[in-house]
Amino acid sequence: MSKMPKAWLAMGGGLLLLAGCDTPGSVLWGDRTQGTVSDYSAAQPLVNPQDTATRDANNLDRRAGEQIIAFGDSITAGAGVGPQAAYPSLLSQSLDLPIVNAGRGGDTTATALNRLQDVVSADPWLVIVGLGGNDFLRQVPIAQTEQNLREIVTRLQQQGAIVVILGMNVYPFNGDYGAMYQRVASETQAHFIPGVLEGLNDPRYLYDKIHPNQAGHQILADRVAAGLQPLLEQATRPASLSNWQPD
Repeated sequence: MSKMPKAWLAMGGGLLLLAGCDTPGSVLWGDRTQGTVSDYSAAQPLVNPQDTATRDANNLDRRAGEQIIAFGDSITAGAGVGPQAAYPSLLSQSLDLPIVNAGRGGDTTATALNRLQDVVSADPWLVIVGLGGNDFLRQVPIAQTEQNLREIVTRLQQQGAIVVILGMNVYPFNGDYGAMYQRVASETQAHFIPGVLEGLNDPRYLYDKIHPNQAGHQILADRVAAGLQPLLEQATRPASLSNWQPD
């Protein structure tokens, strides 16, 4: 896939984080990237993360699948910092669980839907879906984005996977997306983690005015880890992950 031109929108000194270049998916675990963030003032903690999970809709007891997969665009892929410094790798280390990075630069919900079979074929147990930024940049009607996202979630759930939706909106640019993510999660009863990019358009957390730097990815990983805890405490792990230990 050719690289998507870099693009961003500025407003009041803020910048919108979005997708840019292709990075192949890979299984990410091993040494944690060094470096911590001591100042989180520009990146506020999660607000009202979903703290319950509906067992049937979320497939919490099915033990279907073997993999945890992060499915998204170039933020997931780690554009600018590389996959080992991207949030799925850091999340893998935080949770002590292997995570497959299925991020691809430039993906909209439509192009992600077109390659969804690759994720299904990887036998997922849990899929973290982080999409929508490129739909906003390309001015895809939000109703179409919502339809695509709902189909992605539903098809994964029909395969027995637990699905987590990340709220990838950045206020004030695509503020309407917050309600859209919430609506899809509510109607499909997927697990929802809102506001994961909140404050990460601060230059301290950006690599290139578009993508998070290592500090930004660390904050993103921390937020996703915190939002996943209620779900992971309730879910029954498949045999492939029940006794997994990092190298």
